[in-house]
Amino acid sequence: MTESTDNNSVMKLNRKQTLALNTIRATKGRFFGLETTQGEVVNAQFLGETSTYITIFDRNGRYNRSIAKTSLASVNSSK
Repeated sequence: MTESTDNNSVMKLNRKQTLALNTIRATKGRFFGLETTQGEVVNAQFLGETSTYITIFDRNGRYNRSIAKTSLASVNSSK
């Protein structure tokens, strides 16, 4: 039996979080607006992900940070 490589199989994300994560992956290195469930708004650039976290570059604070996938609220991206 092969194990699933789908990142959502490790943790249960709701529909809104899954859509936000797919939008983040589609930014292809461009900056986007990210809102967390804690109410924080970040101008970010996607750097990578693990099964539970995404790594972003915070453009305002000028540093890299990890955010839990379960704390994603919404993403604003220009396409």
